[in-house]
Amino acid sequence: MRHIPLNSITSRKRPLYLFNLKIRTSTNNGDFADTLKIYSSMLRDTRVHGNSFTFPLLFKACASLNSLQDGTKLHAHVLHLGFQQDIFVQTSLLDMYSKCSELASARNVFDEMVMRNVVCWNTMISAYCRCFRVMEAMTLLKEMWVIGFELSASTFVSVIAACTNLRLGLSMHCCVFKLGLLHCEIPLANSVVNMYVKLGLIGDARSIFDTMDERSILSWTTIIGGYVSVGNVGEAFNLFNRMRQMGCVSQDMVLFVKIISGCVESGNLLLASSVHSLVLKSGFLGEASICNSVLNMYSKCGDIVSARRVFKMVDEKCIFLWTSMIAANTQHGYPAEALDLFKSLLRTDLKPNEATIASILSACADLGSLSIGNEIEQYVKLNGLASNQQVQTSLIHMYCKCGRIDKAEEVFAGVLHKDLAVWSSMINGYAIHGMGNEALKLFHRMQITKPCSLDHVVFTSILLACSHSGLVEDGLKYFKSMKDDYGIEPGIEHYTCLVDLLGRAGHFDLALKTIQEMALQVQAQVWAPLLSSCRKHRNIELGEYVAKKLLDLNPGNTSSYVLMANIYTSAGKWKEAAKTRSMMRNKGLVKEPGWSQIEINGSIHVFMAGDRSHHRSAGIYEKLNELNTKLTEAGYVAETDMVVHDLENEEKEESMKVHSERLAVAWGLIGTEPGTTLTIIKNLQTCGDCHSFLKFTSKVTGRHLIVRDGQRFHHFQLGSCSCKDFW
Repeated sequence: MRHIPLNSITSRKRPLYLFNLKIRTSTNNGDFADTLKIYSSMLRDTRVHGNSFTFPLLFKACASLNSLQDGTKLHAHVLHLGFQQDIFVQTSLLDMYSKCSELASARNVFDEMVMRNVVCWNTMISAYCRCFRVMEAMTLLKEMWVIGFELSASTFVSVIAACTNLRLGLSMHCCVFKLGLLHCEIPLANSVVNMYVKLGLIGDARSIFDTMDERSILSWTTIIGGYVSVGNVGEAFNLFNRMRQMGCVSQDMVLFVKIISGCVESGNLLLASSVHSLVLKSGFLGEASICNSVLNMYSKCGDIVSARRVFKMVDEKCIFLWTSMIAANTQHGYPAEALDLFKSLLRTDLKPNEATIASILSACADLGSLSIGNEIEQYVKLNGLASNQQVQTSLIHMYCKCGRIDKAEEVFAGVLHKDLAVWSSMINGYAIHGMGNEALKLFHRMQITKPCSLDHVVFTSILLACSHSGLVEDGLKYFKSMKDDYGIEPGIEHYTCLVDLLGRAGHFDLALKTIQEMALQVQAQVWAPLLSSCRKHRNIELGEYVAKKLLDLNPGNTSSYVLMANIYTSAGKWKEAAKTRSMMRNKGLVKEPGWSQIEINGSIHVFMAGDRSHHRSAGIYEKLNELNTKLTEAGYVAETDMVVHDLENEEKEESMKVHSERLAVAWGLIGTEPGTTLTIIKNLQTCGDCHSFLKFTSKVTGRHLIVRDGQRFHHFQLGSCSCKDFW
């Protein structure tokens, strides 16, 4: 045998040892891309190949990067170098294919292994569980047990975690209990607790939790989160306090997120403040996810001021925090503030995402600002978000709420793969514009074009469409179909639409029957539309009965007093009307003031009744007087029966001439070119006389007037309204 110098052997082995050391260090540090680069440079520069210590680290890096391509190349290296029978290499290869969701390749590797240890079996079982193929995992587990391998806690953790079937879950629980594994392994006990939580069996989860000798932070987080998920927020907080008093584990971010979710569920502002204080003491408020959760918590609890404080406290704001703050302002009725925030966001280096755009489009919809909505659509197109369905759905909603149903239809037509939200948004748009037949046609088209599971939202839109268009038979049919054909239990919003539909059409007996069949605690919202219908049909007797019901259920509701007073006024019962208004004043209730707004050249102008604060007030009143003269010549006669009785007819007419929507129309006629469509946003339902005024105005001016009042849209053209006087 030829003598080989010792230093020569050292020089050949040293490079692989050094490379293995580098590879292990980068892998342990989580620098998985660097791990693969080191191996590439090793092959390229020294032509040294890996060994049984190298390949498990490389396969771990591929699994962490989800890089199936690199993993497959390394598999070829293993075969070429003859390591295919090394159990450690094969196990790491099996794990890589599993985590890269290449289950067939993982099983091939497993089947070709000459020797298998417990780790190999557990890895293959976990692979099946990860792909939700629990029955194959169970088959392997049984086979493993028959062969004689000792089943460990690790064997069961992944199987139990994948259980979505109660029978299978109970079987696994019994098995680990008989093997004596449940109370000696915290991860396994946590897995069983989590399984019961996912199945909604919080009592069984608690039983396991209470028998655990030791508990980790995950144990507490799982059981607390379980109570939050079933709505038992009180017990969640009891457990949280118990955990803190025991001082057995440190609190972590996930736990705080669960507790904050509980505050959101309960809407308890006092609890929210306490949790915020704990977050501050624990030093977690600097974490982006916690800041975002705390902000949302205050928003959901109705404290927008505290939400804003949290937002301002964060120096490095992420896009999610901006989005949450914009959404909070929109949801709490501050669309102008939401728009200001969005403009501030655009001045930063952050880029709005789909959720941000959806939130700001919702603000535009609430504000009725078409010009800003158009600008945001341009931004969407320039930034590659135009094909995102969440954005498209929000654009449809925005254009519908801003009165441009035609633009909404354009966006809808451009959506290539329409989901239920897209269809629902367009159907709802037709509904609020009183285009009932169009809404029903689109609903039928949706069912034919893309049969999908319908939800309560789309049926709300359908019933709303029927209500605003007087389609009684269709409304009753779809209400019945929702329950019988689709298994959707009607909610308060469905009953509200149905009662509104029946009341508007004068079917009071059926409307009353519908309400009386409902649970008492949800009736308060449904009586209101029936009272409104009593005003429309001047049904005093029923109106008094409904008003009493409403005031018993919600004595602080101003609109009930106002509606009842209007019913009495319309019937000439001045004393009863005065008494009702007096009752309202004695309770310290104040009627919400009416206002109307119009947007001209990007500027929004808001008017109150009799308003003279506008800088062009003199010109507005002059234009209004001129318009009133033309309307009188065209045959317009004021409807004075809803005005306070102690005014003379002439005074009543004068008081109605300065209603807010009339001032907005006058300013629109002054500030725009002839033929321009005017869009008016009004916070309350327009009165009968103003409705008549708007019809005549559209006729004498040749303008298309779009009015969004507190109930719906009205399109006035050539002396008629799209609602056909049914509103």
